[in-house]
Amino acid sequence: MGRGTARSTEKAPSGAVPKAAGLALAVTCGAQFMVIIDDTVVAMALPSIRSSLDFDRASLAWVVDAYMLLFGGFLVLGGRCADLFGRRRVFLTGLGVFTVASLACGLATTSEMLIVSRGAQGFGAALLSPSALAILITVFTEAKERRKALGIWGGLTGISGVSGVLLGGLITDLIDWRWVFFVNIPIGALLFTLTLRPALADRTEGPAKRPATDGTGAVLITGALLLLVYTVISTNHRPWGSAATVAGLVGSAVLLAAFVVREQRADEPLIRLGLFASRQISTANVMMLLAASGLYGIFFFLTQYMQNLLHWSPLKAGISWAPFGVTMAAFSGIAIQLLPKVGSRALCLVGLGSATLGLGLLLRTPLDASYPTDLLPTLLLCAAGYGLAMVPLVVAAVSGVPKADSGAASGVLNTGQQIGGAIGLAILATLASNRLDDEISSGTAVPDALLTSFHSAFLVGTVLTACAALLSLALPALRTEFDPETTSGV
Repeated sequence: MGRGTARSTEKAPSGAVPKAAGLALAVTCGAQFMVIIDDTVVAMALPSIRSSLDFDRASLAWVVDAYMLLFGGFLVLGGRCADLFGRRRVFLTGLGVFTVASLACGLATTSEMLIVSRGAQGFGAALLSPSALAILITVFTEAKERRKALGIWGGLTGISGVSGVLLGGLITDLIDWRWVFFVNIPIGALLFTLTLRPALADRTEGPAKRPATDGTGAVLITGALLLLVYTVISTNHRPWGSAATVAGLVGSAVLLAAFVVREQRADEPLIRLGLFASRQISTANVMMLLAASGLYGIFFFLTQYMQNLLHWSPLKAGISWAPFGVTMAAFSGIAIQLLPKVGSRALCLVGLGSATLGLGLLLRTPLDASYPTDLLPTLLLCAAGYGLAMVPLVVAAVSGVPKADSGAASGVLNTGQQIGGAIGLAILATLASNRLDDEISSGTAVPDALLTSFHSAFLVGTVLTACAALLSLALPALRTEFDPETTSGV
């Protein structure tokens, strides 16, 4: 999250914390649940969305990518805005943007309208999530209670992802895909009303000196990533060597270079580039980007495989992911216990190695796969692997960072997760779409062509995860207690 969002030296007046604690926990966790769930809730609805709004197979990835890109691109800036304009004000702004954008998503009549609305949702989430965390840690000033609150916050993040899949399948199957977005409206309205209560008002001692927020840096990095993803997805319609593709890649590189120059010169940079001088921090962030690329891409394509080839209903496909969520939560808890004894390097290597093996099993999936024998082993191995790896990976990304920069380090890692997922999905979607076109043009039957295209995506996702596993060898063997305050940027 943003560097300033997760720290506060403000003291609430006597009696304010007990009064506000329950309300703050409910509101902030409710908002975080809504933000994280929208990363996955659309997955089960994608086939229905595709047929309803006439998406092609490659551009369908933008329904997911638009959200992740704007969320990740503006996440750190959202934290700085909470410092600059006040936590509750930014929280309410983000909540308002997110809720209105959800309405626009549900009312979308064209693919372009849905993609733009999903991007607006992501921007709202980028304001909402870090300001929610800032409110939480401001209210819970006592260390023990703060740890409990952050533990609930962190646990909710894991539950939200799987809940999104189940909820998306249930809503799409029993009602309509548009309601995966409409469901946010009453929740957002309720949270907005509760946040207006005086107990959650920002408490400051006067007009404090607040750091200038680097909006230019956020625009440059988000523009670079949007152009990169758009260029990659567009290769579905034009060759990699075309003038438009080359121009897009060059333009993205120029914007990225401008971002680096900007961050080096800014008084209050969005990201302190000096953080990446540490091999440990750089390695952890690259590993997160690669792991997220593989995970989000496979999640997207395995869901498509279930519904388009196995002809499962959205509800059945959603329920099939339940063991993934339960297993990942269990192994995340195991990782917290093992970290002081085994160390981050071994846990990341074993965890990401297990995920690589699980993803590799997808390369043998047939047209008529059996869930117990063909898909469940993949889900369990991947869930156990990611559960073991994510906690030590987060610890490696923030350990040794000065207290003043711990929030920035956490924010960079969270941003890398969203951006890695977006770029990885864009690459996999393009490769799979091109492979599908090649297979169909050569006379292959559509089901077999689809299977081949899915296998090509599974292969690339496996390779990306394997690269993340190998990079574990470059991590130090950190043996430390898991500290939810540090890893939340406190």
